[in-house]
Amino acid sequence: MEDKEDVAEVPKRETRSFLMARDPSIDRRFRPRPNKKMRLFDNIQESEEESYSEYSDTESEYKYQTSGTTDGASCATSAADSSSVETGPQVFLRMRPVKDASKAYIVSEEANVLITSCKVDSTSNNVNRMEKHFGFTSIFDSTVGQRDIYDTCVGPKIMEEECVTIMTYGTSGSGKTYTLLGDDVRAGIIPRALENIFTIYKGTIFHSPKLKLINGCIVFLQDDASLKELQIRKKLLDLCPDISAHHKRLKQVIDGDHTFETKTSTDVSVLVWVSFVEIYNELVYDLLAIPPKQDKLGEVPRKNLKIVGNKGQVFIKGLTSVFVTSSEEALRLLRLGQQRSTYASTSVNANSSRSHCVFTVDILKYNRSGITTQSSYKFCDLAGSERVNNTGTSGLRLKEAKNINTSLMVLGRCLDAASTVQKKKNADIIPYRDSRLTMLLQAALLGKEKLAMIVTVTPLDKYYEENLNVLNFASIAKNIIFKEPVVKQHRVSFCGFMEFSKMSTYEGDDYTKELEDENVRLRLEIEQLRYDHVLQMQLLEEKLRSELTATYQEIIQNNKKQHEDECEKKLLIAQRESDFMLSSQKRRFEEQIEDLKDEIEELKNPTSDTDSSDDPNESKSPIEIIDDD
Repeated sequence: MEDKEDVAEVPKRETRSFLMARDPSIDRRFRPRPNKKMRLFDNIQESEEESYSEYSDTESEYKYQTSGTTDGASCATSAADSSSVETGPQVFLRMRPVKDASKAYIVSEEANVLITSCKVDSTSNNVNRMEKHFGFTSIFDSTVGQRDIYDTCVGPKIMEEECVTIMTYGTSGSGKTYTLLGDDVRAGIIPRALENIFTIYKGTIFHSPKLKLINGCIVFLQDDASLKELQIRKKLLDLCPDISAHHKRLKQVIDGDHTFETKTSTDVSVLVWVSFVEIYNELVYDLLAIPPKQDKLGEVPRKNLKIVGNKGQVFIKGLTSVFVTSSEEALRLLRLGQQRSTYASTSVNANSSRSHCVFTVDILKYNRSGITTQSSYKFCDLAGSERVNNTGTSGLRLKEAKNINTSLMVLGRCLDAASTVQKKKNADIIPYRDSRLTMLLQAALLGKEKLAMIVTVTPLDKYYEENLNVLNFASIAKNIIFKEPVVKQHRVSFCGFMEFSKMSTYEGDDYTKELEDENVRLRLEIEQLRYDHVLQMQLLEEKLRSELTATYQEIIQNNKKQHEDECEKKLLIAQRESDFMLSSQKRRFEEQIEDLKDEIEELKNPTSDTDSSDDPNESKSPIEIIDDD
């Protein structure tokens, strides 16, 4: 009976149905499982480790940003805490000061919502006439100056020492370049950021380029490579304009507006590198490239560079990165790049930027424990979006406007894709490879770096439709949510760098710097002497070639004249011989003609019959003409 009861307790096998399939979640073996459904993989931390690169002699370890400690356990704990934090790009709006501002733009009391409503005939689209609300992180009206914009948008990110991309976007002539660079009296974001960076690391700036970011990885430079970088730095600084008085005036203005803090640390050495790149007609150009030496005058051809990137790690192959030790040197290089960038006059802006410019500041920090930290600040001056129908551009300006609008359209598509797939892991959906600009900014688009956007508009009725397009673009960027970006940390296998770091604290540091400067000067002098020697040898070779050419030309002319004289003599002799033969033949034929004439006369007039009878045979004999020939 007990066996029968056990058999009765066993559940019956389910009858298979061909119309209704079995639920795949049904367990045939009736294994124990929780009654409540749980998502077990949500709390698992994603691994952010990057693969080892063949271009570097360092072992890369990407960890989340910590509070400054280098202990492994504390780093792991902070990484777990920060992995759940999600932030989005900060989008700010700046309204250009105008005389008669339009009433179609109203800022809310909280200064973070812009209300637009068009009541005039400045737009032909009925949808644009509707009232719209655009949310921003903060809105700056015409009364806000450069100081407040820097303190709100850039200053906190510089103090946090994290990678950030700051871009300005707006219509042509709305003040994007002014926001970044400023003028002679009111400094822009970039000069203030440079002063802030060099004030923070004052006393820890290393005087020699011993570390460099090559192809996205930190590499330790040997003595020859370090001296070569110093030579490149000196050549470019010699090409830069002298802005010592301008920099002194700007520094006084910045010091009056801000009070930057200085971080003192004896265990850290900081190296600062800058680079400047331009994207013109979908071609990438280096604005800090050393021009080649050429004898012929004319425009120097520029070389198109290639952008290489994978999973947010991007670099430009062959880009010139310059080592700087002060804010003045960085500002001089910025001015040099500005002179080489492409500007043109349009109907909207007399000095319109026709390309996208990206100024990058890379900060490499070396700790005594052997860990280096990389912080990158990208300042992007995007070209202004234009309507070809309104600007009336043609020819080269039309081609530039098409490429500018295309790249900005791709940037909008990337931001739109990032906002729609923000909770998915598939980052390939973002089409950042469709444009050179988005390829260069893919780290910010994929959430590897923080992103801050300053949108500029001109509050006038005639720019209402253009401003709506800009505001729609900004609203897309505001909805993006990224995970907390990572700070790239590398563990350097070469430990001799700390010896140079310790040397910077000795009293003989000035003497060492003088020796290094003298070494660089002597190497440049040797290079100049070599160039002069090669130039002299080329001039001597050209002189010898010209002398040999003249000598051989003279010999050829003499030989030609001799041959011409000989030919003339031979021709004269041959002509005389031919004349003599012709005259002799002429005389002979004349004599024969005379003889024939005499004979004819004799035949016509016979002399007498006697003579004929005496010589009957002679009269009957035929006449014979003898030819001497």
